[in-house]
Amino acid sequence: MKSLSKLLIFALAVLGANAIYAQASLKGDEAKKKTEVRELINSNRYTFEATKMVSESGNSDTIKVGTDLDISKDTLIVYLPGVNKEKDTSDKAIKAGITYTHFSYTKEKSKNGSWNITIIPEEKYAKGERDIKKINMVVSENGYATSIVSFTDRSPVTYYGYITGHNATFPASDRTATSDQ
Repeated sequence: MKSLSKLLIFALAVLGANAIYAQASLKGDEAKKKTEVRELINSNRYTFEATKMVSESGNSDTIKVGTDLDISKDTLIVYLPGVNKEKDTSDKAIKAGITYTHFSYTKEKSKNGSWNITIIPEEKYAKGERDIKKINMVVSENGYATSIVSFTDRSPVTYYGYITGHNATFPASDRTATSDQ
């Protein structure tokens, strides 16, 4: 009986140690993720991977992999569905993306630790199919993000997703562009 109680005490001690180790490991993973996200946002070179799209009317769609917003200091490449005016735009056109090299980019850190990012393409370069008026993005410390794309002639679209390292190959940095950091 004594050996059974000793075995039970030993098993509880091992389980308790495992639970403490698991919590410490989760906190370490969370801290690592926060550091990674902070470095990506501060580098001004990252990708917003969209996973869900919600129109102003409330219709929502899960988005397939590969639809994103690539951001660098001097180039913005938009691969998001619902950006082009024509609803039946072919996949090839969506995959080609819309590239901006003239835009303003501002970011502010909020009190809760998230970032508020605003991207505004310059109006004289945002005509025709490039009808994006403004992109507002809120990025949590853990990398989850909400992006609202406002257009010049229609209702905004909201995208939910997360921040990752950049996916696109951006042009050389010696390219002349108008972007404000």
